[in-house]
Amino acid sequence: MKPINLSKRGRWMVYIAVLLMIVLVFSCRLIPTERQGDPLVNTLLFHPTPYNARTWQEPSFQYEDLTLTTSDGVKINAWYLPVEQPKAWVVFSHGNAGNLSGWGYAADEMRSRFGVSVLIYDYRGFGKSEGTPTVPGILKDGRAARDWLCQRESLKADELVYCGRSLGGAVAVDLTVETGAKGLILESTFTSIPDMAKKIVSFAPRSIIRYALNSLESIKKYDGPLLYCHSDTDSVVPFAQGVELFKACPSENKTFFRMKGLDHNDPLPESYRDEQERFFDGLGRAVTP
Repeated sequence: MKPINLSKRGRWMVYIAVLLMIVLVFSCRLIPTERQGDPLVNTLLFHPTPYNARTWQEPSFQYEDLTLTTSDGVKINAWYLPVEQPKAWVVFSHGNAGNLSGWGYAADEMRSRFGVSVLIYDYRGFGKSEGTPTVPGILKDGRAARDWLCQRESLKADELVYCGRSLGGAVAVDLTVETGAKGLILESTFTSIPDMAKKIVSFAPRSIIRYALNSLESIKKYDGPLLYCHSDTDSVVPFAQGVELFKACPSENKTFFRMKGLDHNDPLPESYRDEQERFFDGLGRAVTP
């Protein structure tokens, strides 16, 4: 068979066709789907630490090690830290990095200081949890944690307190507005993913993000007790977003705790712990930022 002798124009047509195929394949990989979420958002938003036997920090406190199954069949790891006659039952959703071996301390401190039972869990792809994190996926993870705690303690979803740190605050808001809640605690939480994307890339169009985690709109549906804390020098999630999110909540029983001089991942101050204790004892008092 003789080789095909393409003209210069013909070669350019082949190059263009190959280039279009590459662009098409690449674009398909970036199209948001229920299964993979927003691929570009996943890369920027999630920084999981998968389980590694050499670096895993086994805690000194007592807890129940659990494997939960989500509605789409993913097995996630969770720790339950119960107390007798708790003041409240808390579902704790952590931030966008690390895993339970680092976040477990927050659940233990909450249990030991405030006399509450706490369920904390790793999102898919974090720690010992299966899968890869996506926005639709972590919301399913939160629901699996909620449903397990309700079944374990014979509770309704609106009898739980939802607590979320940073990214986890968006999950906590989602859980709260879906079923109602006894209380909601948010710590350094953003208004939405598009708002955070605009902070990083000012010209980023909102329309390219399908799964926006729009807590600013969602929280307008919640009028129960709310405790919110945010530092005015947070370099990751702007303080202004925290204020905007707090003000969007129509509750008349809400407290904004303004931290000063701290960054996003700094330890929370003792004065905030005192506010948490008042929240659990009386489920909040009205304070504005």
